[in-house]
Amino acid sequence: MTLRLTTQQVQLLRDEVNRVQPFEACALLFGSMTSREAVVHRVVTAPNALRSTVRFEIDPKAFYDAFIQAQRDGLDFIGLFHSHPAPAFPSSRDQEFMRLWGDAFWLILSTLDNSLAAFQMFNNRVRRVTLKMDKA
Repeated sequence: MTLRLTTQQVQLLRDEVNRVQPFEACALLFGSMTSREAVVHRVVTAPNALRSTVRFEIDPKAFYDAFIQAQRDGLDFIGLFHSHPAPAFPSSRDQEFMRLWGDAFWLILSTLDNSLAAFQMFNNRVRRVTLKMDKA
């Protein structure tokens, strides 16, 4: 499975991480999916309702508004983005929530080394997925 974003979308996420530090940044990803690839068409940054340096919770109103607009625009929910003050790998807490979100992608940016990685829960196990970035 592949998650495809543009370099402009990735820059938007990196800018959001820098803007909200030291708190974890978060965003919603919408686009189109096939059995082999998810293509992000829209990134919606959202406030971290917890204002935490180690956890995130997307503001419920921002979450609702983003989903309604995506539905109106014919976009599918692709997944979630957040930053980590740790390696770009889902924490044990992330993994608990990944199980609830089914095949949603989890895109994580490490604030330790600025690395970016994507994951999905598959057969109750975390699997890294291929991340492809196209020029905008």
